[in-house]
Amino acid sequence: MKFLFPADPVARRKLQRWLAFLAIALALFLVARAMRKSGGVIELNRAFGARFLAGEDPWLDPQRGVRVHGPYPPSLAWVAVPLSLPPLIVARGMWATLQVGALACLFVLLARRARESFPLAAPHAAVLFAFSLLLVSRFLLRDFAGGGGNLIYATLAFAGIELALAGRALASGIPLGLSLALKPNLAPLLLFLALRKRWSACGTALGFALVFFWLPAMFFGPQRYAQLAGEWAGGVLRYSALEDLHDPSLVPAGLPRAEDGMNQSLREAVQRLTRPPGESGAVDVQLVELEPATAAWIARGISIALLLAVAAIAVRARNARSEWLSMLAFFPLALLLSPITWKAHHVALLPLFFGVCCASYERARAARGWWIFLAVYWFACGLLSEDVAGREAKRALQAASIVTWFDMLLILAIALLCARENRLATREARTP
Repeated sequence: MKFLFPADPVARRKLQRWLAFLAIALALFLVARAMRKSGGVIELNRAFGARFLAGEDPWLDPQRGVRVHGPYPPSLAWVAVPLSLPPLIVARGMWATLQVGALACLFVLLARRARESFPLAAPHAAVLFAFSLLLVSRFLLRDFAGGGGNLIYATLAFAGIELALAGRALASGIPLGLSLALKPNLAPLLLFLALRKRWSACGTALGFALVFFWLPAMFFGPQRYAQLAGEWAGGVLRYSALEDLHDPSLVPAGLPRAEDGMNQSLREAVQRLTRPPGESGAVDVQLVELEPATAAWIARGISIALLLAVAAIAVRARNARSEWLSMLAFFPLALLLSPITWKAHHVALLPLFFGVCCASYERARAARGWWIFLAVYWFACGLLSEDVAGREAKRALQAASIVTWFDMLLILAIALLCARENRLATREARTP
């Protein structure tokens, strides 16, 4: 460990130069790999943008005569239209380069946070960020390859929260509002701002989100755009209220069916544990057979319990450090509560892993258990991909919702870290 965390400043600078070289090599690899890939969500985004630009229904695929890309709001046009203009390979390169830029921005923000909240870990921020990248490497590679942009949206949201915590309420609303307008799955972050009584930042973010959401109507036409927005919101709400995801006739057009176990949301994880065997293309993992309505209520009950627990963590934060740590719990919470959560969405957990790594480093003697937990997470959720474990094992782990249950453990980990910080804050306050 001394090699990774040298006390000597000269040795540390040498290590940082090697990490910088590796970062550049990784960036070039990710961009080149993305440009060579075929398929992926970027092609759906480009088609969405082309139809929007032509004044057509952006979700209706005229070649297949079906609706696609239903979870995305009409305001996706902010990125879909620019992506639709250049040739595909150029669009892939541009988008991958923007993803690399988001990664660099995230490092700058996290290194600054380490200097403010984790002074002992701050000199080793580059190494701890590299560890965090390793923990989300599977999700990162998937996000880059498909051109999904989850890293970009998460970076925008995280930047908005950092600005809000720094007291820059107006500036914070721009990146957070844009993130929510493009993909609203991280909306629970607004609840964090409200619970911490950051009312100006919360209101500004919500205001900018509405502005970014409705501005494309100036091009598309207000009345027609309002119709698009209503169709999108209605479909998403009906999908969110579904009790039986495994009945294709109930799933709104354009939204994903429960076919192969890819959806790692909490609702879908509970459904897979309780549905009768053989009702989807996923490997059966049934523990008990329940009616779909009963399973849905169990999922809702767990969701409410998690929401209340994370809210309590945020409310009880005693100082700036525990406040920041409590904010990190809202990222896995958002992934659990969203009706659709692909594994690529979990790249948003990068700041959480950085925070846990920093806290683990500073705990010194008590850190061994935390490093073991992170290693187990990487093995179960990152290493056991199809290339390593094989297709059948990968499908079994996917259907068992391993990533989902680890999301819940990550919330518990943040709760433990925040409880420790609160105890230390209380002890310091009592010390004369």
